[in-house]
Amino acid sequence: MSETQTYPNPPVIELVLGAQFAPLDKFTAGHFGAIWDAVGRSEWVTPTDSPELEIQTETFGQAHWLPPSLQLKFSPIRGPGRLILANATGDQIVQIQRNRLHMNWRKGGTRYPSYKKLIAEFLALFDRVDHVAKGSGLGEIRLDQWEITYIDAFAHKEYWNTTADWPNVLPGLFGRLFATDGTGLELERRAAEWTFEIAPRLGRLHVAAHTGMLSDEASECLMLNMTARGPLKASEGREGLVAGLDIGHRAAVAAFERSASQEARARWGEPT
Repeated sequence: MSETQTYPNPPVIELVLGAQFAPLDKFTAGHFGAIWDAVGRSEWVTPTDSPELEIQTETFGQAHWLPPSLQLKFSPIRGPGRLILANATGDQIVQIQRNRLHMNWRKGGTRYPSYKKLIAEFLALFDRVDHVAKGSGLGEIRLDQWEITYIDAFAHKEYWNTTADWPNVLPGLFGRLFATDGTGLELERRAAEWTFEIAPRLGRLHVAAHTGMLSDEASECLMLNMTARGPLKASEGREGLVAGLDIGHRAAVAAFERSASQEARARWGEPT
């Protein structure tokens, strides 16, 4: 298990842990009931139906590029959809479909419980879903990708006053803007994206920064999304999933800490 610094008051508002696997071809909507029973109906009390998430795969090697006019996009074959289960307090959800399992923690009235605690809960859920798949004749879950996402929110007026202040919060990502004095220009909105390879070809870290609103607050925030994902061989199984999530966790945390200013980190409390 990866050991990284933890802060008593980090700006993280959501963590998503995910596993993607080869589609279970015999999976039907009826299997959602068996999975719900397995993960615990008393704990996951609010079900919601939703469309399937599209497959997103990180590959390495020779890129096959087509001019825009020749690029083709095929609609995915419709499956039984996605089941979303929420716990009673609403700070955690589970997302299940024929080729994915995700668990989200969302900040509510509770503090961020730590990656170590949440990955243990996610793996327990994975084991229960895997048990249902084998017991229901769906076959073995053949993993092909791990994924972890952190979403952080830096509140307006607390961390920054205008979007031109973002380099003071995340100097590792934002450089200084050109001088706007006398130009009649005033920066109104700002957004940026970066993609990094987790060398050597272990995965990629996708970073996006933009303004956004928290659902329970009226003020703007600088939102920072960090998604790490990487390939898995089916033969690596559960151990490969753990190792992959650990790699993504380390990469995201390291990038986050190195991007933030000392003034921003001081607001999170002393690391342990």
